[in-house]
Amino acid sequence: MKGSIKTRYHVLITILLGLVILQSVMLLYASSRATRLSLLVADMQSIVIIFTFVIFIYLIVIYNYIPYRLNRSFKDLHVLVDKISDGDYHIDIDSSIYGQDENVQGLIISLQKMITILVKFDQLKADKIYEHHQRIQQLISLISEPIIIVSAYGDTAYCNEALRTMFIQITESVNLNELILKDVFQEGIIFAITDALRNGNNLYNRLVEDPATNRKALINGYIIRNRKGLSSGAVYILKTNTDA
Repeated sequence: MKGSIKTRYHVLITILLGLVILQSVMLLYASSRATRLSLLVADMQSIVIIFTFVIFIYLIVIYNYIPYRLNRSFKDLHVLVDKISDGDYHIDIDSSIYGQDENVQGLIISLQKMITILVKFDQLKADKIYEHHQRIQQLISLISEPIIIVSAYGDTAYCNEALRTMFIQITESVNLNELILKDVFQEGIIFAITDALRNGNNLYNRLVEDPATNRKALINGYIIRNRKGLSSGAVYILKTNTDA
């Protein structure tokens, strides 16, 4: 495995110190071997000029190389984090391709562990939601009166067989606001429900009747609110053919 960015940085600094030490050694060597002052001055000037130029170029290389290596090492990492942030947990990550940098590889391995935990959590959450969904369906199926549970926008979340028998147009995921009904009695029931839902009001024994057919229905409904107190839907139960 190649060295990490920190290791590369230490190597670059060591080389720089080596150049400084080499310059000092050559200056000492030139001064010890000099026979004339003019030659000593010329040799020392040449050594200083050459090493100053070399060190200057080397510093420019270091100045640009370190940010380049950092950007290259973390570019793919940023992409992976963005995908995970967007909810994409099914990412095939080969940590071996990041072996050139042990620090980045460590982060990749940690991301792999985190993704595994997130996938398991999502699966458990999906299982619990499905189980909750089944419980609600079985519960309302045991009730003989028509029952419907809708979202705040009028989408049908749950309804039992009694309601589907009464409203053959209604199935789960159907929006009540988009229903077109020719039956005046059914239209009155749906209007009462959608109007209460729109205004966020509970219904207490709301009577809907059709004088032409002598059909009557009592509607009771309760708004469902989230933890912030905002309406997220409602549940309605109908009692039809009642004397009111």
